[in-house]
Amino acid sequence: SYGGHYVPQLSQLVYRNNKGVRKPILNFKGFMVVGNAVIDDYHDFVGTFEYWWTHGLISDDTYQKLQLACEFDSSEHASEACNKIYDVAEAEEGLIDAYSIYTPTCKKTSLHRRRQIKGRRPWLPRGYDPCTEQYSTKYYNLPEVQKAFRANVTGIPYAWTSCSDVLFEYWKDSPRSMLPIYHELIAAGIRIWVFSGDADSVVPLTGTRYSIDALYLPTVTNWYPWYDEEEGCWLVPSVQRLDVGDNPRRRT
Repeated sequence: SYGGHYVPQLSQLVYRNNKGVRKPILNFKGFMVVGNAVIDDYHDFVGTFEYWWTHGLISDDTYQKLQLACEFDSSEHASEACNKIYDVAEAEEGLIDAYSIYTPTCKKTSLHRRRQIKGRRPWLPRGYDPCTEQYSTKYYNLPEVQKAFRANVTGIPYAWTSCSDVLFEYWKDSPRSMLPIYHELIAAGIRIWVFSGDADSVVPLTGTRYSIDALYLPTVTNWYPWYDEEEGCWLVPSVQRLDVGDNPRRRT
């Protein structure tokens, strides 16, 4: 999710404001990145397309065309050619829950809405109930709720949505990579825990692994299993205070 941006960015802000302060208000030692985090546009793109292909969600032909048509530098403003083959990929995937590909989908959700909440909007909130987004959309459009939040004071003529197409089209200042922030905080001794579930096709485990690999950190402990209630997970801690985990139980 987009927590992969605002959590490291907030952490960087806290770290920088603590520098030179003898007794900082926040005794900041580290942070846990939101699971399946958007980290680096290039590697997230590469990992996402690979995930779709290796999990049988798209055809060989579509996978090859995605690699040819899409410049991996930015997930926000893809080229027209990339968007066209992206639409083909989404059609091949069908009506799955893109955030948890093995769970039931929300039958109340239209095809158009399913397209909106998939790959190009990886920062949407996610949960176990596939219809959660519909509940929140209905709730936040209630006049009494908006009044309580002092929201929509200008009286906009359209409904609130969990992801604004207007914002998405005109958003220009989102950083393409969090890796420079990771480097800065790791060098300062800040502990970071990055983890990803293997059922998310929007910001998948493969993208996380490619992004972390781009940090070029040496590994101090080999990959090993750990168990929670007899279900297996896998974890590999790396040097310089970065821990990387894969949790197959996590459903995002």
